[in-house]
Amino acid sequence: MKCELCGINNAKYKYYEVDSDTVREINICEECAREKGIDIKNKEDAIVAKSGTCPSCGLTFKEYKDSGNLGCVQCYKSFKDQIKIFLKESQLGVVHKGKEPVGNSKLIFVKKEILEMKKKLDDFVEDEKFEEAVKLRDKIEERKEELKTIRKKND
Repeated sequence: MKCELCGINNAKYKYYEVDSDTVREINICEECAREKGIDIKNKEDAIVAKSGTCPSCGLTFKEYKDSGNLGCVQCYKSFKDQIKIFLKESQLGVVHKGKEPVGNSKLIFVKKEILEMKKKLDDFVEDEKFEEAVKLRDKIEERKEELKTIRKKND
């Protein structure tokens, strides 16, 4: 199959463009993937992008959509991007935005803050910004200690 962007090279990957209400699947070549800023980090990701199957258990994404069950732990990594798109299509989003219990609002706030900082920490490590990562790691540890004291007060 030819790349749907350049029409020259053979397509190796599936690329998903997500608008506010639609998802478009495009078959693209490696060169166009690089131009789009897509970096296949390891062979397992490349296998999934190429074949649409989990390299560990062989489950296809279509089988997951039909059954609603993933086959193994590796499936979560293999289908991460596709699952996000699928959830956005089938639900209002991937983050709960409803009401929170009033009594534990501080506890919940600190937990959310820690989760956000962990995501940012992963980005710093991936971008090799190690000094910022160390500072953020220390802040996370401080917030975890605060979380422990909040839990003790609630008990």
